[in-house]
Amino acid sequence: MHHPVVKHTIDIFERILNDLPPLVPKDVSDDMEHALEQIKLNVDLTLLEVEDTMIVFGKAIWPYRRAFDEFVSTCEGKLGEQFLSARLTKPMKHRYKEFTAHGGEYRQLHSGALVDFFTPEERQELTLVLITVRQELQKHTAQEVLSTRQHEYQDKIVEFQTILDDMEKRLDSLRLMADDEQEHPQLAAEIREHIRSFEYGLTALGPHPDHDALCNAEEYFHGRRTFKHLRRSYTV
Repeated sequence: MHHPVVKHTIDIFERILNDLPPLVPKDVSDDMEHALEQIKLNVDLTLLEVEDTMIVFGKAIWPYRRAFDEFVSTCEGKLGEQFLSARLTKPMKHRYKEFTAHGGEYRQLHSGALVDFFTPEERQELTLVLITVRQELQKHTAQEVLSTRQHEYQDKIVEFQTILDDMEKRLDSLRLMADDEQEHPQLAAEIREHIRSFEYGLTALGPHPDHDALCNAEEYFHGRRTFKHLRRSYTV
């Protein structure tokens, strides 16, 4: 039986597979399904090994996930409130009007605004409705990107693939830096830890990676390495 932490990570992998965005190539989804089956069968796999597999596939589908998320977000801005209104009970519609009259906005329902304004019972009802609304928005968006907005969606996928290619080059540069850092193993470990946390973001094991932050990381670690080498030369 898998360790609970490993089992939790496998569950995340399965959810990703079951919720793939539109137009992910079939060979990729088939390979993911096969990998998941093998992972479930092999109870000796470590957390690191499971994560390594997830990172490979996470990178493969990242441009599709990011493109689809962007389209869903746009759809939510246009239709979210309309979809919500169709799902709310009459008492909750009244409370929602009070919420907006006090300066609240639809997008704030996903934040701490629920805690600040609504009762625990109202929050529970709204949370369930928001989950349903999110699913409906995703379904609506999927229909759009497979029909009237397919070319836009494909262009966005290409755009995020270009970003991913650049991030991969920068991660490779950081890996080389870590491998070359023989004199300061602690710095090498820090660089590898940063690479890993960035890859988590590409795999839905962490927040979406920030391209600018990765660019800054390169400069930061180059500066750290130069400083350490200079300090070492002065102390020798």
